[in-house]
Amino acid sequence: MESEEKSMEIINATVESLDDKYFIKIKTGGEEISIPMSDDKPNEVKSAFNKVIIRIKAGEFQIKLEEVGEDLFSLVANEYLTQLNREIQEVRNEMKQYGLV
Repeated sequence: MESEEKSMEIINATVESLDDKYFIKIKTGGEEISIPMSDDKPNEVKSAFNKVIIRIKAGEFQIKLEEVGEDLFSLVANEYLTQLNREIQEVRNEMKQYGLV
């Protein structure tokens, strides 16, 4: 288990704003995953999560915010990513149990 943690990839994320709307942008190689924070857009969130689930199959990873500022959106994004990382680990463990990864 310890050797798996050492090989865990770190994926960077940022908080970005566009026209007073805030997003968590996750950079996964060739694709950027965008999670809206300031708007209630369930379809965009669902699409982002589907991309995260597909990424889970490629290997273990953890998402880290590049810079955690003192502003509200940075603090919320950091907490959001902490929870998302827990969920990613749980989903990956379930996928392992069913032989999907």
